[in-house]
Amino acid sequence: MFANRKTVMPDTITMINLVWTAMIAVMMTATITLYQGKSDLKPINYSQMSGHIVEQPYY
Repeated sequence: MFANRKTVMPDTITMINLVWTAMIAVMMTATITLYQGKSDLKPINYSQMSGHIVEQPYY
């Protein structure tokens, strides 16, 4: 009874999964390509900050 009925849903899900996987692969490739020559980053020197907290009563 159900063998003759063609289901479209698994094909749609498969196509969405394939497009999603391809998009993730392209983004990962672009990220690796863009950051390939960035290994010579110098550490950022931040000056030490100090602060004074003035607590005022709410009432």
